[in-house]
Amino acid sequence: MKTNTFQRLAIILLLVLCFNGASAQKWSKRNYELHAGVGVTNFMGDVCSPRDPEKMLWILPFRTTGLLADGMLKYNVKGRHFVSTSLNIGYMAARETIEKQTNYWYRHGIAFRSGFAELGFRYEFEFIKERVHKTVYRKLGETKLKNFTMPSYLFAGVGAYYSYGLFYWNDTPGRNRYSKSYHSFAPVVMLGVGSKVRIARNMYVGAEFGLREVIGDNVDGVDGGKDRQSQTPSELINGNYKFGKWIDQYQFVSVNIAFKFREKRNHLPNFKTIRN
Repeated sequence: MKTNTFQRLAIILLLVLCFNGASAQKWSKRNYELHAGVGVTNFMGDVCSPRDPEKMLWILPFRTTGLLADGMLKYNVKGRHFVSTSLNIGYMAARETIEKQTNYWYRHGIAFRSGFAELGFRYEFEFIKERVHKTVYRKLGETKLKNFTMPSYLFAGVGAYYSYGLFYWNDTPGRNRYSKSYHSFAPVVMLGVGSKVRIARNMYVGAEFGLREVIGDNVDGVDGGKDRQSQTPSELINGNYKFGKWIDQYQFVSVNIAFKFREKRNHLPNFKTIRN
């Protein structure tokens, strides 16, 4: 009788230990990632737009580019599937190209410069999965290069964009400088690709490229809707420029550093484990 009691107690204790071990293993998983980075923007809209309406992508270095800083909190839902929320801040700008570049529109003094903030929510699929090695490669005679991986992912999501900026123009006869302030708010759709490389136990460096399409047409302070045509000096002075029917778009290219850390038992991030 006593032996059976001890056997039962031993089985119960073993089950409890197994459950605790499984639970500890679950909570030791590093499902959260914190990203921070810097990069550049490229604007594609009414200002600096090409004359060819079928041209979908373009970049004019130093004329359609700006800077950005980004932050992101990512969560590994399961396997290759992630969700994340991001915040990007920076500025975008464009100046109409020189007169000799006939493939693009030109107007004296047309330019805009806008600070912006973008809040995004997105889904990611890791098409190149990170390999986790449980053995010590030195004891196996393996090299770090053999164990090298570059996890890569595709993402899609939605967000909200807010900007506040200045639109500039000159009147043709006197070349007087004019400007008007504006602000815009619009939803955005985002698509992109990214990758990262592990440099320490819980640290990565990575890069990301993303395309944003704005559901609206006022990022540059110009609401298109009419084709460009000859205008009188009074129209120019009043800022009544007429632009093509472009949907504003922009791209981000950024480099970042990322930290992995565990979640708490209530599934909230445990920031204390970033370095552990």
